[in-house]
Amino acid sequence: MNHRFPKLLTVLALASVFALSACSSSSKDGKANGDANGQEAEESFTLKVPDAEIWGEESSALQTMYDAYEDKHPNIKLEQVTMKDDQTLAAALVSGEATDLMLMDPSAAKERYKSNYLAPLDAYYSKYGWDATMYKWAKNAYVEDDKAIGIPWNYEGLILMYNESMFKDNGWTIPTDYDELMALVPKIKAKGIMPFAWGSSDNPGVDDWWVTSIVNGVLGPDGTKQLFSGDTKWTDPSIVEAIQRYSDFWNAGYVTDKKSYAISQDDSMQLFLTGKAAMRLDGTWSLAADNEPDFDIDFAQFPSWKNDGTPVIPLGVGGGLVINAQSEHKDAVAELLNEFFSPEVVKTMAQHGIPEPIETDYGAMDLKPNVSKALDMINDAAKEGKSGYVAWSYGPPRVVQVLESDFPSVYLKKTTVEAWLADLQQKKEQDVAENRIFDLANY
Repeated sequence: MNHRFPKLLTVLALASVFALSACSSSSKDGKANGDANGQEAEESFTLKVPDAEIWGEESSALQTMYDAYEDKHPNIKLEQVTMKDDQTLAAALVSGEATDLMLMDPSAAKERYKSNYLAPLDAYYSKYGWDATMYKWAKNAYVEDDKAIGIPWNYEGLILMYNESMFKDNGWTIPTDYDELMALVPKIKAKGIMPFAWGSSDNPGVDDWWVTSIVNGVLGPDGTKQLFSGDTKWTDPSIVEAIQRYSDFWNAGYVTDKKSYAISQDDSMQLFLTGKAAMRLDGTWSLAADNEPDFDIDFAQFPSWKNDGTPVIPLGVGGGLVINAQSEHKDAVAELLNEFFSPEVVKTMAQHGIPEPIETDYGAMDLKPNVSKALDMINDAAKEGKSGYVAWSYGPPRVVQVLESDFPSVYLKKTTVEAWLADLQQKKEQDVAENRIFDLANY
């Protein structure tokens, strides 16, 4: 499993941010902020930036960006700082110890902008033309009160990973809807193979991926928008039926032989890589993983959870780059951010399966064949209106907290599907009342 920055600000962390005013001030090694005409670049000072290893292999692009900037500005030192989780970052903001450049999810960024922790970036978007080729929906993830407050780091989506060799050897076809899926999985299980490898013991939040895929496949893109930010309720009969289907599916042993809650994501990946499972629900972050099993791996759209439905690829912004409002060197940070759009960084991102949300010709890059194929598949889905919305980027915050912590109570039958979804609807209504709903009108 890839270790990505946490996707949602916790209630505890939010509370600590809201309770205190944005009175932080970053300590710097150099002189005062210069003007916008490049004077600052002639000074010597230190910028605090996120540790380039925060996402492991995925974030080699950060180091590429840092190296390019330091080559051009040898007088400016980049001090890489590790923030182990979002609560640590929240505490650093309050104490004035946060980095000048920060990595932050859209929902967290919006809340912190309201508390005056983030700098607006409209002047820099205009100066550098960052949005010239940027997907509008991605930029909108970092717009609050008509102000651009961040740069979307990447887009990510949920896809099907499968053992291509196994499918070819058995003459199996990739299912596109629930009927085709249910016709296939008994055949796989009859051969002593797990249809799906899955594990959530080390990270319950990944169960959100299943719910996200299910609701997008049942409701379609427009319906999912209404579920997350409109009038559609979590208690809608189609959602009740779909979640019940998953509970039945899991209890039939089609997901890690009913042991997914007891094993880790890494362990479930090993089940897949050793040929003990035929498929996995996974994401774009897995495209360029250094997996070398004794069979061919391929990717496809995850089947719709509807009888005769159409596959939908849920997409979202996986995170973003923002500037600390208390930084004394905002212009220098913006110039560092401009390196994010250099061809070298764009290519490095794509090679690791985490493409920047900009118009790009992947055919001109030296990508692994399955990475290039999957990225083209995602782009085609977006162009054809068959891309949806990931819950962790766009769902109501209280709802997402439940999706990322309590889905096992459904398939372990500790509660009923109806009661669980009624609780989600109540939490959505609380977020609506507090104006914490992600506005998807422009997506």
